[in-house]
Amino acid sequence: MHLLLVDGSAYIFRAFHALPQLNRKSDGLPVGCVQGFCSMLYKLTEDLKGEDAPTHMAVIFDHSGKTFRDDIYTEYKAQRPPAPVELVPQFPLTRAATRAFSIPSIEMEGWEADDIIATYARLAREAGGKATIVSSDKDMMQLIEPDGSIRMLDTIARPGQPPLRWIGMDEVFKKFGVTPDKVIEVQALCGDSVDNVPGVPGIGVKTAAELINTYGTVENLLEHADEIKQNARREKLKANADLALVSKRLVTLSQDVPVELDIDALIRQPMEPSNLFPFLKAMEFATITKRLSGKLEANPDDFEADPEYAATAVPGAVGFDNAARAESRAARHEATGRSNAATVAHAAAEHARVRAIPFKPEDYEIIRDAAALQRWIDAIEMTGHVATDTETTGLDNQTADLVGLSFSIAPGTSAYLPLGHTDGEADIFGGGGLVEGQMDIRLALDMVKPLFADPSILKIFHNAKYDIGILARYDVAVKSVDDTLLLSYALDGPQFNTMGELGEHWLGFAGQSIKDLIGSGKKQITFAQVKIEDGARYAAEDADMTMRLWQVLKPRLVAENMTTLYETIDRPLAPVLARMEGRGVNIDRAILSRLSGEFAQRAAAFEAQAYELAEQTFNLGSPKQLGEILFDKMGLEGGTKTKTGAWSTGADVLEDLALKGVPLARTIVDWRQLNKLRSTYTDALPAYINERTGRVHTTYSQHSVLTGRLSSNDPNLQNIPVRTEDGRKIRSAFVAAPGKILVSADYSQIELRVLAHIADIQALKDAFEEGLDIHAMTASEMFGVPVEGMPSDIRRRAKAINFGIIYGISAFGLANQLGIGRGEAGDYIKTYFERFPGIKDYMEEQRRKVKEDGHVSTIFGRRINFPNAKSHNPSERAFVERASINAPIQGSAADIIRRAMIRMEPELNKARIDADMLLQVHDELIFEVPLGTESAAIPVIKRVMEGAAEPAVRLTVPIQVDANAAGNWDEAH
Repeated sequence: MHLLLVDGSAYIFRAFHALPQLNRKSDGLPVGCVQGFCSMLYKLTEDLKGEDAPTHMAVIFDHSGKTFRDDIYTEYKAQRPPAPVELVPQFPLTRAATRAFSIPSIEMEGWEADDIIATYARLAREAGGKATIVSSDKDMMQLIEPDGSIRMLDTIARPGQPPLRWIGMDEVFKKFGVTPDKVIEVQALCGDSVDNVPGVPGIGVKTAAELINTYGTVENLLEHADEIKQNARREKLKANADLALVSKRLVTLSQDVPVELDIDALIRQPMEPSNLFPFLKAMEFATITKRLSGKLEANPDDFEADPEYAATAVPGAVGFDNAARAESRAARHEATGRSNAATVAHAAAEHARVRAIPFKPEDYEIIRDAAALQRWIDAIEMTGHVATDTETTGLDNQTADLVGLSFSIAPGTSAYLPLGHTDGEADIFGGGGLVEGQMDIRLALDMVKPLFADPSILKIFHNAKYDIGILARYDVAVKSVDDTLLLSYALDGPQFNTMGELGEHWLGFAGQSIKDLIGSGKKQITFAQVKIEDGARYAAEDADMTMRLWQVLKPRLVAENMTTLYETIDRPLAPVLARMEGRGVNIDRAILSRLSGEFAQRAAAFEAQAYELAEQTFNLGSPKQLGEILFDKMGLEGGTKTKTGAWSTGADVLEDLALKGVPLARTIVDWRQLNKLRSTYTDALPAYINERTGRVHTTYSQHSVLTGRLSSNDPNLQNIPVRTEDGRKIRSAFVAAPGKILVSADYSQIELRVLAHIADIQALKDAFEEGLDIHAMTASEMFGVPVEGMPSDIRRRAKAINFGIIYGISAFGLANQLGIGRGEAGDYIKTYFERFPGIKDYMEEQRRKVKEDGHVSTIFGRRINFPNAKSHNPSERAFVERASINAPIQGSAADIIRRAMIRMEPELNKARIDADMLLQVHDELIFEVPLGTESAAIPVIKRVMEGAAEPAVRLTVPIQVDANAAGNWDEAH
């Protein structure tokens, strides 16, 4: 076996920089890099003959986004400039080109291409084969093996050198002065300016090699640093020891990436004309098409250009749009009746217009006095809209101080109003330390308050919830809001999370990074300490970019039929969440403290019990030690090893062993759960109590979950276990304020009800209509057992199936959950589908939809995109199919509770009920009301929640809400 691993990212940049710019004639799409990439791939396979010919092959790409190295060192690759605008739309096309040549295209979120290559090279070697890495990247020289089982191939032509340059032991030694197994040690010392790996300042490759050849490793060198004779060298090593160790972690390639395709899936396939020519013709590559037609003995005229990559229809062509593409999109929408050519063309024209306007930071204004601010207020009132942003001292809008406001009324027309810039630490209202050239914050806010409260003037934010929360603390109310972050979410899902990502995608400009202003790590300052002139450029640019993004994204709502979703669900929810975050929730420190002590004592008891069961002491938190005891010492069956050779002791493994009656496994599971509850909640929650309010304020995200569910962070209050006694104890610490009482309102089996409606399951609908126990009814249908007097274990099995089916549970998963054999679990699922055939029909229909459309939808029209729906990876496709079944159900339930939250406050106010909505936890809402008013509040809360879907959707099943009142969350639930 010979596995050829091509560094696809290196090929891309080589093709882009080495070849002249080329644009597709039909629509102007930049394709020069793609053409060069195709030529390089073809030439590579042609040049490797005989013993060098690969039996297996893959092209590996870098995935956009952060990797584990960013967590190790925040400045890793931070200085790299953004990709050229002409290159950005060609990234997805190089992946398509790879697949067109019948070669697997691999990239993985969170991992660099180098790590994936290292992993596959190791797997090939361990399988008795050899691997060739096609790259000249020095970072991968650490992988080369003395026996030639892993080597590198440099295909970049250089004057006076052969076209193919093999890199082995000698070449590595010539470059680094050490053997491959010591390359990472040298790199750790000398660093890498390209990737921003710090190394030890002042130590180059030659010195590093000398030191490593003497001491062997960085760690040993640092231990013996005092032995270094040269004073300067010795002091550099001692002063920068931490940097050297961090650098070593950064340059060490991981060989344990959890790759999804095994080696057998990479077997080299012959080029298929039916795959290749449709792509090449769509790209309009006449020369290479003609060359390959002779090679493949096929007539290109027998194939049509692939419509997916034809002019104006290129998927993922980031940063590229034009009229022709708009016309194609309009035709598709007209054919489906979703939109019309005019609205689509308008959206495309707006994109092109805005993208063509240059950013000119030198034109931004700094508002330093009341006269200048009044001029801007007058201009905003005349315009009728303004993009605006707050600059603050932190990310928590309940504790951060306001530093300034920025405004933009048109692309390029922006200003910054500084209010709290200091020459050190100062009280923003106290005046001490404030630098000159700023308005008095009281005067400025008094001037802008009417503007923000004016419903006739549209305020455009990016992540409005944060800014609304900040301004509320300064007694500035905000009415009439648009939000570019939520516009993007409604249109494209959680694809983009930051303004920089959106700007780079739609405008070809990511803007200035906040890190450039305030730094990071221990040297990080607050925005208040930034010079006004520097802060003005950053802040005004943010407002400018928000305005441009709004002008690009807003027209797409109509063109893509997303106006109703955005206007009735996503946009109006932001101020609701801002108010909920501002209210916070009351917690009892004494209860949490007592629980921490109780959990610590019980954990210690479990620890002692574990020692007794294992007949030795060991570190319960060490997976390695635990695995050795369970599978080596105790000889338990069913153990599996990780790629590092250690026994797997994850939660699923221990739960399986516990179900099989292994006492030690159950003890460890219980010990882990207690420690997690203690560290995550009972010990941690008191630290979240806000000094100003005395309450805990979680932060909600309404744009980060694919299905539309809300997430809760800092602290996460949605993951407190509700079905365990210990979880309920923690909930008991969430208490009503003096003179108040908590009301918990929870949707009953909302997802099963949504399933019954979507899949039109009459038996389920009848059961819900009659108010029957749905799990008992299901058990009766499946097992022929009367509902009356039904054994609890039979009902439990039906309940597991009911909820498991909507999450695509397998026989294996159900067997583990119920502690039964896989065959028996499979029979249960088969029987379920026989009794409820509509559910199986629904599942098949969802699989078909996601395969054809690449997305599914909720009953309210939220589009849930699955870009990998047509992946060549079977396991990836299987995951998409399972997710496509559950996503419309979970997403519809999420949209229902969103609608309820939006309607809740107006309805409570109309009924003159004083009730504060505090928390949303999946299908549950928690309120705080004056003691004695709960009997009036509960009927209104239930009515709003139960009728939330209407009139947009008339559900064919009744929605039920269970509501209770008590002094703490546990008793109210």
